[in-house]
Amino acid sequence: MKKLPRRPMPLPVSLTFSTILMASLLLWWRPWQPAPPIQVGIVAWLASGAVVGSSEVNAGDLFVEERPHSRIQVVPVDDEWQPEKTIPVIEQAMRDGVRFFISTHPSRCAVVSLQLFADSGALIINTASTSPALTARDDGLLRIIPDATREQRAVSRYFGTLPGSRLLVLQDTSNLPYTDPAFATFAAELEARGQWTIVHRPLLVSAFKPDEYRALMEEPFDALYILAGTFQTAIGHIAQLFHVAHPRAPIILTPWARSPAILETAGDAIDRLILPSTYPSRRADPALDDYFKRYQARFGYEAHAMTIGVRQALELLDAAFAHGYDTPAQVKAFLLSAPSHRTSLGPVAFDRFGDVEGTYHFIADLRQELR
Repeated sequence: MKKLPRRPMPLPVSLTFSTILMASLLLWWRPWQPAPPIQVGIVAWLASGAVVGSSEVNAGDLFVEERPHSRIQVVPVDDEWQPEKTIPVIEQAMRDGVRFFISTHPSRCAVVSLQLFADSGALIINTASTSPALTARDDGLLRIIPDATREQRAVSRYFGTLPGSRLLVLQDTSNLPYTDPAFATFAAELEARGQWTIVHRPLLVSAFKPDEYRALMEEPFDALYILAGTFQTAIGHIAQLFHVAHPRAPIILTPWARSPAILETAGDAIDRLILPSTYPSRRADPALDDYFKRYQARFGYEAHAMTIGVRQALELLDAAFAHGYDTPAQVKAFLLSAPSHRTSLGPVAFDRFGDVEGTYHFIADLRQELR
């Protein structure tokens, strides 16, 4: 007689129900798991204290504190603003899994690091490097400030509103990828207008010695343009020396001198300083003023302008992550797909290459910027 195969014993009803319930709960719960954090490297000069570097990382800390549900995890990346260190430290961060970056370094560092962002493997939002060598490139570098060409055209137009005919231009030589094309554009624009005669002197701002420039400063000039950036404190000393010889003459800075340390060292010259800026005066922008106050209350010192761009960049990345985009290629496509993005500190409008035009404000009452 052929044996029939044994039939499996039926599961108890209670066990079957429990299994189904557990599976259903698992399916329901899984979509609500928090998304994993995404590391964002802030490339800065960390040893430089409150003037630059550490303040950018503090801007990241403030952002994370104010938006606790953000997926962003800030990772400091210290290149000391030295081109020879920029590539190694970013490459190390990439080996550690970082694919998104915000950079605050000068043009000399950004230019050498272009190769790291040539494809869609990583994305960097640049907040400070204006070299035209970064412009109109279809790569992984986006920039939320205008390039030097746009910047200097705006500055030259402002000079057209000032009286006078003889202009002293002091060009810093420490960051030539910025100041060389900047001066070329500025000089060409002013020459075309025909109002100003330029006396051009290159110098290393960080090694400025007043006695070596006193005689030059005492020559008859109607204005001074300090073509220097990277928030160097010596810019304030240069302005002060010129002001002694020409107490009524305007002194025009670059946007990269919007730093409390520079303005405080300018002494009485502060009342003659003109600061071009892609960001308005805090007196004219309540959101910007509120940001500076929150920053001051949290960290105990005055933030400088670079933190504005860092905050905007963090908000742009956060918006992309919140939409579910978490690869460099996806985030780039998201940021370039809209004509403009709103941030708490103003709009950012990228072109198809990830560059911006920007609007310039010329801030004259700089004492109010230090309050």
